[in-house]
Amino acid sequence: MPPPPPPPLGLRLRLSLLPPHPIAPSIRHAFCSPSVVSCHLSVRPLAQRRGGRPRPLCAARGEAEAEGFAWPDGSEEELRRLLELLPRELSRRVETHPELPALVEVVMDLGRPPLARFPSGDFLLSQRPISFDDLRHATSHSQVGDFGADNRAGISRTLHRISAIRNRKGVIVGLTCRVGRAVPGSANLLQDLVKDGGSLLLIGPPGVGKTTVIREIARMLADDYKKRVMIVDTSNEIGGDGDIPHPGIGNARRLQVPNQDMQHKVLIEAVENHMPQAIVIDEIGTKLEAMAASTIAQRGIQLVATAHGVTIENLIMNPSLEMLVGGIQSVTLGDEEANRRGVQKTVLERKGPSTFTCAAEIVSKKELRVHRSLEATVDALLAGKLPNFEIRKLGSKGSMQEVSVQKEQSHLGIYDATEFGSDSLRNARRSLDSAFSLDSAEGHIVRSPSRLPCKPFISWSWTTVLL
Repeated sequence: MPPPPPPPLGLRLRLSLLPPHPIAPSIRHAFCSPSVVSCHLSVRPLAQRRGGRPRPLCAARGEAEAEGFAWPDGSEEELRRLLELLPRELSRRVETHPELPALVEVVMDLGRPPLARFPSGDFLLSQRPISFDDLRHATSHSQVGDFGADNRAGISRTLHRISAIRNRKGVIVGLTCRVGRAVPGSANLLQDLVKDGGSLLLIGPPGVGKTTVIREIARMLADDYKKRVMIVDTSNEIGGDGDIPHPGIGNARRLQVPNQDMQHKVLIEAVENHMPQAIVIDEIGTKLEAMAASTIAQRGIQLVATAHGVTIENLIMNPSLEMLVGGIQSVTLGDEEANRRGVQKTVLERKGPSTFTCAAEIVSKKELRVHRSLEATVDALLAGKLPNFEIRKLGSKGSMQEVSVQKEQSHLGIYDATEFGSDSLRNARRSLDSAFSLDSAEGHIVRSPSRLPCKPFISWSWTTVLL
């Protein structure tokens, strides 16, 4: 007879003792065994979750809907227009793949077999190498616009992007045909931050979905909150290619950028000429663009932007983008102050106010790390402390399923780092009762010895039940 499943848990409370990372304090040491004390506070039963990975999306609409998947409005026709650029035998191979609605991109390099990339991995479309005729078939198609200085082109009124690889003579020898989609609800995890009116910075590596989220935020600001929204669209990725913007941006207006080097000038032009209440920009990457963004934020305009990186630490260490977090300067402390802080005499501090009120690190398409106060996060990192942040996850129904908040012990002050017994559990529950109206608490204690001197921090989380 199998053992009974663990009881459903609504609230998790955990105390971890971990050493701070010497360079990036928010990164935990892999070689340190933490001393963990955790307890579970039952709020209400959670629905039974389906085990295993869901079946891939399928091309047949009926089967997709039967599995709980559906094509977003208009995306099926837009994807068909992209597949028309491929040789017929390749497009047929893509169309028969079971994950067609989740297609990421098609890669065609001269002299190599073509690949279609899906979330599950690469799919070989043909053993026949790509020829110049195949590349010319794609680039000379009537739907494809002109390639700009950034070697990017698009298909009018779609969100797809065709990027070219050229040889020394300027001849195209490779193409990346990337699929673009407007995904309603992709910004649900950030809805409260968008509504608050503060400036928001999205951070994440390429391909994680920053542009998709920022497009939905632009639509949300214009349609749901009735704001005057201007999009500065450098590569036509937010509003799509062509003179008529994609309907995915709603009533937001768009400024196209003739050249990527002029992006900072177009940002200022948007403010001076069109009186926006909110400005949306994709991929801030230079010092001039960071300065323009800072100027806009100081004028009281809500700014929503993206930047390449994985964590806030990447921005702090980037000389071109550090202005977005207020700038970093080296400060020499006196002996008395250094002793009081317990640090060296030379420390790093934030130079000025941050351009953005809050920031979100995009971990995946369904998980974010939200820093409600970007300035507080930067100050904590520079001081060698663990910053406060929220981990937000998207549920299967498209609404927020789980939020966890990590805080330092000094901010909560309800635990004794040397002992965690029943008294501490009662104190913790008493402190959280007013917020969650808990009726019962069930504790599970786990301990493991620590090999290194550890700095305590507390993380606590709650789970919202989807009915």
